[in-house]
Amino acid sequence: MNMNSSYQIITEAACGLSQDFLKQAELLVVPMGFTIGDQNYDQVPQKGNSDLHSIYQLLRTASSAAAVTFDTSDLIEFLRPALARGKDLLYIGISDALGETWHNATRALANLQREFPTRRIEAINSMTLSAGQGILLQHLSKLQQKGASLLEAKEWAESNVPHIHSLVAIQNPDFLVQSFKGNFSNSQNQILQITEGQLLFKEQTENRQEMVSCLFKELQQAASLGTIQSVSIVHADCEKDAQVLKQMIQKQNLTDMISISFLEPIFGCQFGPDTLGLFYEAE
Repeated sequence: MNMNSSYQIITEAACGLSQDFLKQAELLVVPMGFTIGDQNYDQVPQKGNSDLHSIYQLLRTASSAAAVTFDTSDLIEFLRPALARGKDLLYIGISDALGETWHNATRALANLQREFPTRRIEAINSMTLSAGQGILLQHLSKLQQKGASLLEAKEWAESNVPHIHSLVAIQNPDFLVQSFKGNFSNSQNQILQITEGQLLFKEQTENRQEMVSCLFKELQQAASLGTIQSVSIVHADCEKDAQVLKQMIQKQNLTDMISISFLEPIFGCQFGPDTLGLFYEAE
């Protein structure tokens, strides 16, 4: 079947996918930004490792940092041209419990639906963020390429959101406490889990080595219960830890579908430097 071009898949810039993939898949990417100190930045997905390393170096000594979400009016202006060209819209966004992004997006989509009543506009709450959302987007893109309708793609995503598992190992709790509301520890080296879109404390570790081991053991346990489809490891300027985790997974042959990438600075501002994220798809 040929690609179904009747609808446009839309997501946010911090979706765990490379700029090359987003362009090749013809996904429409909503700009996002962040601030470090008094400096404003536009989010560029994986612009370059050296650029992101420099940003995280700044973040380590910054007096303040924050993610900057888009507002409703900006998103309306951004999406209106696609609707004017006759496209339907399928929006997939960050969990509503992890910021204002989802709320702003759904308000914008509701306004656009009133403006374009003959167009179909649908939204999917990914119940995760970063590379967890990226895993879903890769599947949605493949479905669209194979000719799936908008509603078929949405139904698949909603059925498979529970199969995406998201763990985040953080070193510095100060960023976390300033960014999120939830059941967090104020201690260093803790593992958090995103469950039904909520960021929850999972366990405390003694050091970074134990943090990496805990992430691996979680994946190992999941593999004992079912098939691991794919794994995405993200890091906030701690690639060595990411590589160690990847080697542990490969040694046990849990899956050969493993990617490593930088955690987007938008989330780096919220979780802090040296964060290590593990996102995987399991049956």
